[in-house]
Amino acid sequence: MIHPVIAVFDEMESIVESKAHDYAKASNVFSNFEFAADVANVTVVQEFMVMIGTKVARLREIGGGKAPNNESFEDSLLDLANYAALCVAWLRHQEDR
Repeated sequence: MIHPVIAVFDEMESIVESKAHDYAKASNVFSNFEFAADVANVTVVQEFMVMIGTKVARLREIGGGKAPNNESFEDSLLDLANYAALCVAWLRHQEDR
């Protein structure tokens, strides 16, 4: 039997690929975060921290009983995990350069 977390990782991968298609340049999967960091005049890591903070704030609200209009509690958790993973991937990408 496959560990249940593997199914979650597979779902996270699908979300990252789908959002990268919609938000980032094909030649640079981090381009949307780099652009947003530039617009906000912060580092890319700081941009990831803002995205993570926004998701945590959202989770606090809907975890406290507020009914979401759009993405579910689970969707927000998946986004949170993906932002953390993307930040690690971006840091490793920078080390390889």
